[in-house]
Amino acid sequence: MKELSAHKFPEVYKRLGINLSKLGCIMLDLKPLNNAWSIEYDGAAVSLYYAKNKERFWIDGWVFDKPHITLMYGLLTPGDESPMKELVPQILEGWEYPQIEVEDISYFDSPYPDEPYYCIVAKIKTTPDLLEANERIKMLPHLNTFPGYKPHATICYLDKKQGDEYRDNMIEYFKTCFVGKKMEVSGLNLGGNK
Repeated sequence: MKELSAHKFPEVYKRLGINLSKLGCIMLDLKPLNNAWSIEYDGAAVSLYYAKNKERFWIDGWVFDKPHITLMYGLLTPGDESPMKELVPQILEGWEYPQIEVEDISYFDSPYPDEPYYCIVAKIKTTPDLLEANERIKMLPHLNTFPGYKPHATICYLDKKQGDEYRDNMIEYFKTCFVGKKMEVSGLNLGGNK
């Protein structure tokens, strides 16, 4: 199956009056790993990518110093606005923060033609607890922007002009640093400009 994304059908969502960049996102904030320092310190700042469109504030170079994983993206009302800020905690009542473990390092391409980057991610081991949180939140009005639930924590955004070989070398390096590490949840994040 080809990689599907709501971003491949921009005219559909434009006609519906839905801005895919402004959907609600419910996350778990994580405590940074001790070795999650920015590659900027190693002189690699030139390889990082920062959003040209400031509405896409999350595309912000190195982000693994303030890690999070998405429990669910696509709420029709942002999670930090009423009534969602009251309903999300209610829908998650009785659910406990799970163990978070980095299973692998991977990447995905930018879904935005005007933002040429690779998003390097720490793939998080999918557990029944994470799947449960995702399913609970999907009981609220939402749309699916990607098929399935693939928990991940973004490490950084790399400028595509660095090329595939550079990207692949960074992925291999991050594997040696982060795979197998366990991360602690610091709290629930209802989204907004974070």
